[in-house]
Amino acid sequence: MTNIANILTMSRIAAIPLIAALLFFDQPLPRWIAFALFAIACITDFFDGYIARRMAQVSALGRFLDPIADKLVVAAILMVMTAHGQIRGWVVLPALIILCREILVSGLREYLAELKVRLPVSILAKWKTTMQMVAMGFLIVGDAV
Repeated sequence: MTNIANILTMSRIAAIPLIAALLFFDQPLPRWIAFALFAIACITDFFDGYIARRMAQVSALGRFLDPIADKLVVAAILMVMTAHGQIRGWVVLPALIILCREILVSGLREYLAELKVRLPVSILAKWKTTMQMVAMGFLIVGDAV
């Protein structure tokens, strides 16, 4: 629990309420602060895995929490933006598809883990996550630009 990689993952989870709260403000400054915190969370997502592998700190807790942290960040942002009316109308549909996909992938990984089947993360999945995080950053900043 106290290795650097797990601390980075936990910090990402801890940042979610602050990012979500800042999204309720319509002024540019809170949006940019939310974006900065989100960007830091995205950077820690890269470094927690890198550090865990590089420093031999891979743990069962880290393998469990890291994907959950990613999904919590995405889900929280999409839900707050929908609740605040920034995502509305037909645009809610892609947000719903993203949330459903995240939940289905998590469920599939959990099911396969019980069967002792490993489902490693592909390079395509890493690119998907990168593109999704970039898109989420644009959503956060929105009209604050």
